Amino acid sequence: MTRIGIIGGGVAGLHLGLYLRSRGVHATIYTSKTPAQHRDDRLRNVVCRSGSTRQREQALGVNHWDDEAPDLGEISISIAGPRPMTFAGTLEPSCQVVDMRLYWARLLNDFAARGGDVVVRAVRPADIDALSTQFDLTVVASGRGSLSNLFPLVPEHSPFETPQRVVLAALVRGVAYREPLGFEVTVVRGAGEILTFPMCSFEPGLTALGIEIVRNGPFTPLAATLRYDEAPREVETFILGLLREHAPAIHARVEPGRFGIARPLDIGHVAITPAARQACMRLPTGRMVLALGDAHVVMDPLTGQGANKASQAAWVLGDAICAGGPYDEAFCAMVEQRMATYALAVSDACNARLQPPPPHVQRFFASAAQRRTVADAYAYGFNHPDHYWHIVSDADRTSLLLQLLDRDQPAPLSDAIHACLGPTEPM
Repeated sequence: MTRIGIIGGGVAGLHLGLYLRSRGVHATIYTSKTPAQHRDDRLRNVVCRSGSTRQREQALGVNHWDDEAPDLGEISISIAGPRPMTFAGTLEPSCQVVDMRLYWARLLNDFAARGGDVVVRAVRPADIDALSTQFDLTVVASGRGSLSNLFPLVPEHSPFETPQRVVLAALVRGVAYREPLGFEVTVVRGAGEILTFPMCSFEPGLTALGIEIVRNGPFTPLAATLRYDEAPREVETFILGLLREHAPAIHARVEPGRFGIARPLDIGHVAITPAARQACMRLPTGRMVLALGDAHVVMDPLTGQGANKASQAAWVLGDAICAGGPYDEAFCAMVEQRMATYALAVSDACNARLQPPPPHVQRFFASAAQRRTVADAYAYGFNHPDHYWHIVSDADRTSLLLQLLDRDQPAPLSDAIHACLGPTEPM
């Protein structure tokens, strides 16, 4: 019997474990928290799950929130500054945001109910060699804490040595949803980004608020001096002032007297140094260990693609495992190549968004503000971020897309994307 060990109970580890159990493969997940501990934890981030990820959840039978969480069918971008612009595009299929504390707890219970083994313990790098002797393949699906530096860096895809943003994530009451329901991103040059969207959490009607903070900018007090546990009203007042000055469309929907953090545990910070790492390594035992999810490629939360990239990679690895071993160096190298094709494109796209856009991307945004067809192409990139990067990373391909879409009788979006990707790129 094939036995797979998975270290990490986030999206990558859970989706891999559930995929393997759906095909009768024995899997063990090592996780640092029980379902109850997940539910009782502090909010660390807000995670946007794309339509593609939701389709994988439906295939696994873990789409528990389809009737409870709102479908988000649009993404709106506002760029503040001397030449402000705003555009909105359709998300097809729609996306969704569920509190990860509920999500991880529910899926961990699903995994156990389907015959998966769950071991609640912290795993250190020194433990992995001994653990690997129990399994045909060991997978590290945790890229945080002591496991974050286990695999060697890929320098050409790891341009930053420090976090580029400090992210404040919060769940707030008293902000009416925009119509149609969707994601709102406000870009404030030199300060960071403000993200808001409806979220399914412990109580209905909450709004997720993410503030990406550039160091030494006007948002910095939220990362440096203001602490909610010490001065909750001061933090809420500062956020309201920030919305009033930099995101007036959101501030206009604030209900006077109701705005506030939902619960003390519904606010937190995270700072991530984006990095891509090699996905396979030989242990002293001679066995191979594979990196998955954040252990392979960890991203800034700005583009909301970390969980989606992790889910996609879990399916790539799960499919390869189910095709059969041996799970040797050749197997690991093959899986690494398959995962990297998608993951590195998505990561490179996110890293680019952390820097000023080049002229051809500025033209793309300006055209999106004028034409819904171009804005829809931007939104298409949320469900297909690898395709988006393939196009906008090249000035000629971006120009071709604009030629096809930015005219009185634009080409159908799928035809335009296909023309820019070329015959060798899968749609």
